[in-house]
Amino acid sequence: MKALVVHGGCDEGFLPDEEKRARLSGVRDAFQKGLLILKDMDSALDAVEHVIKDLENNPHFDAGVIGSFNNMIGEIEMDAAIMDSNESAGGVIRIRNIAHPISVARKVMEEMPHLLLCGKGAEIFARISGFREISPEEQHGNVDQREINKLPEEFRNFILEYTERLKEHKLFSTVGAVAIDSKGYIVAGTSTGGIAKAFPGRVGDSAIIGAGTFATFYGGSSATGIGEGIIRVGVTRKVVDMVENGTPIQEACSKVVDICSRRGFPCGVIALDRDGNAGISHNGHFMPTLSIKLD
Repeated sequence: MKALVVHGGCDEGFLPDEEKRARLSGVRDAFQKGLLILKDMDSALDAVEHVIKDLENNPHFDAGVIGSFNNMIGEIEMDAAIMDSNESAGGVIRIRNIAHPISVARKVMEEMPHLLLCGKGAEIFARISGFREISPEEQHGNVDQREINKLPEEFRNFILEYTERLKEHKLFSTVGAVAIDSKGYIVAGTSTGGIAKAFPGRVGDSAIIGAGTFATFYGGSSATGIGEGIIRVGVTRKVVDMVENGTPIQEACSKVVDICSRRGFPCGVIALDRDGNAGISHNGHFMPTLSIKLD
């Protein structure tokens, strides 16, 4: 038995039909490539990494240097994490200038005694691990020194305005995947560029184990939405814990998203249990997903 489920982010706001089609197509293409790897190589880890790498290469998703949102000063700061059913995990936070944060996260999981690397440390690790640095000219991000200079001015007013703007943010195209191979090995992964125009240094949920990404012997899960809310709820861990305690996977996903709805923030979640059953739930207007179970 093998299974795969993929998401391309949960959007609460209006998306033109053309953009919806582009995201559905992007998820479909990445899903097919991951499925081929799962069939031919029987590796949940390779399947999840390659699905997410493909989505990181797609400008329609908030992941990787091509599609990630810029922060307030024009930088692209990315987070990613990967975790398996042996409870090994690796993640990078606020990494810049690297095409595939998910691959660096995998490298952290496989080679480092640490679980998470942040900022400059993550970038140094990526370089010494052989990942090519992407020049600013190859990215759509552009650091604006004028915006940096404005940060200390009227800081209190700025924070109030920023907080209100964050409430209005409705587009989330974080990407994620969960797979199980014939050995029963489960892997979950998530990658994001965060929220558009975020304050520099802001950290979302994607690389936080138990919030945006989680896996155990009982299942794996990946989330998307407002990271601050997802961290508070502990979305992916809550889903997997419910499955461990006997809740069917779809019911677990739906119940956790209901909690997020009651707390007033958008959230989407995908998950697989150890039998390859998929759960998918969101409270937004649109979340492109695909899943399959191969007996």
